[in-house]
Amino acid sequence: MSGYKLVSTPGLRWRFQVARPDGLPDIGLTLFANDLVKSLSESSVPMYIREILALATWALVDATVVKQGWNLFGPPQGVRNLLREYLTVATQCKLANRADLAGLKVTYVNATTGTHINVRTLLSALKRLYEFLITSGLYPHRNPMIHEDAGKVGAELWEKYRQAVRAMRGRDPMPAASGVDERSGIRLSENYFRCVEREWVPQTIDDRDFPNLVYTAGKRFGWGLRELCVARTLFESGARISEVVGLTALDWSRRGFRNLLDAPNKGSRGLRTKTLVISNPTVRLYRRYFDDDADGRCAYDPKQLRIGDLVTLTPPLLAETHLFLTERGTPLSVRLFREEYWKPALEAAGMDVDPHQSRHWFVTNALRNIDRTAKDQPDRVRRRQELIQYMGWLSGERTLQAYDHVQRAVDFRVQLQAVHNEMQKRERSVRVNPGLSPQDRRVERTSVSSVGREDLAFLLGDDDDD
Repeated sequence: MSGYKLVSTPGLRWRFQVARPDGLPDIGLTLFANDLVKSLSESSVPMYIREILALATWALVDATVVKQGWNLFGPPQGVRNLLREYLTVATQCKLANRADLAGLKVTYVNATTGTHINVRTLLSALKRLYEFLITSGLYPHRNPMIHEDAGKVGAELWEKYRQAVRAMRGRDPMPAASGVDERSGIRLSENYFRCVEREWVPQTIDDRDFPNLVYTAGKRFGWGLRELCVARTLFESGARISEVVGLTALDWSRRGFRNLLDAPNKGSRGLRTKTLVISNPTVRLYRRYFDDDADGRCAYDPKQLRIGDLVTLTPPLLAETHLFLTERGTPLSVRLFREEYWKPALEAAGMDVDPHQSRHWFVTNALRNIDRTAKDQPDRVRRRQELIQYMGWLSGERTLQAYDHVQRAVDFRVQLQAVHNEMQKRERSVRVNPGLSPQDRRVERTSVSSVGREDLAFLLGDDDDD
């Protein structure tokens, strides 16, 4: 049996269509896919929909699901049972049912090494799906992804907090935005299924020549001006690949076609909330790419626009003018750049690198530069806050702590290499002077009175059987 399929139909009224196994359209999922375009970029919509379709397709053939009659559009308990079966059997997640801090009994989902889906995306997509179907009158039950007692428990906790503030200060708590009262610290989740928080470990690249290695690999592979513009912007601005390929002439024009470009941030729903900074040589490369008749944008633009023409366009027309075009005159996509240009060029050079690692390289080197050039601790703190603001991180301090944690591990490995080098030097000296024996040298015993022998064994890991 064939499964559910997502079909992209950019030329039709409905940007996306979902086909059932029998080939007919699934009305609810099709409407939902096109509604997602209002809150997500078009490149993100397929990621959400395909997680749902993989679940729906699997449910068609799983013996337990078929026997029990569970399906995505049934009552909430059946939907939850279906999802539990899918997460444990098909995706090899570990599930645990227990009460959260508010007393709600929920299901915690822990991905394992055998999990090959994005669990967080799946849960988020399902929650959005049922919200849409309920609002559209296509699902007659409550949202299966939301705990039925979440609203009641949340209201009770907030009432107790209000009473506590009133008893202490004689008034109700002020809004968090006022800054009068400290934050309550109450963070409630209404989700029935919750991903177990796992520490995010960033990838750090300390090689200063990393960008040049990428540029060289690209040139050898046959990159043109467009690919070099994109790659240089990735390394110089620290932007995401989707932010770079989605740039328009309006983003460039707002700053006078210089080295500053407006760009959306993750979760900003297309709003330009951040500014990318590139170098002047890259600006000149942009201009060459835009006007070049043979290797540039002008060669494929149906309107044959040049830099000089942009100043005459209205903002709506500038917003429709994408900076980076394909050879067919359509906007360059993330997938096309990654699969047809970046990946094969770097693989040919023996490099296994994703475009997103340019962002990690940017952050790693920015932090190194701050630590090296900061005048004092207040200056270091101020500049780190500036980096958080530039990158547009919602959890800036937590992100920097993750980078600091990884960097300390890297620094220690460097120190450990020095220790190993010293050990090798001592080993060579013994080979040169073979007459040296333990009896020739007096070894002083180190007192361990301050630390018991059992404690010392525990600290060194010597108390384990292995």
